[in-house]
Amino acid sequence: MNRIIRRMGSVDVRKALLVVALVLLEFEIQPLAAQQMTRIAVIDMGRILDTFSNSASAVNSFAQKKAEIQAEVDKRASEIKLLQAKKAEAQSRSDTGLAQSIDTEITKKMAELKDYVAARQNELDIMAKAISASDSFLQKIDSCVSQVAESEGYSIVLNLTPKDANNIIVWNSTAIDITDEVILALRQGQ
Repeated sequence: MNRIIRRMGSVDVRKALLVVALVLLEFEIQPLAAQQMTRIAVIDMGRILDTFSNSASAVNSFAQKKAEIQAEVDKRASEIKLLQAKKAEAQSRSDTGLAQSIDTEITKKMAELKDYVAARQNELDIMAKAISASDSFLQKIDSCVSQVAESEGYSIVLNLTPKDANNIIVWNSTAIDITDEVILALRQGQ
């Protein structure tokens, strides 16, 4: 090997190494060229809404109301779970009277929770309709995000400050939607 290097000289070795590196790089790049790169962007929806607070006040109010309702639902659900644990403990001690009493309270609290959720969902639906009817701000945001994402070549846009898990993905390209392929695969597997 040393004799070959001495014969080639230092300039020829550099050229040979460059050629080898380029050939190896070509083998690495070819599979990547066949695949489409997914580019992900993020936006801070909270900052956008803060920047345009006049247009977004109804949206912010809705998001705040939704968070308050969810907190109350979570609180009531935990109370029910606690009662269910107490009922199980009473049953394990064979205290049927206490277990029945707790069961009655669980049934009552579950009915109250169901009524609360229905009433608050109706309230949120009314607020959402008012927002969509009177304010096209969210549509404008969607349109702008779509336009910027497509022009910059992004496949998906994520929200850095989601209020809940349903608001993480702001926009996605139809090119990354594999729903039809999954359905086909599931049907073929039946």
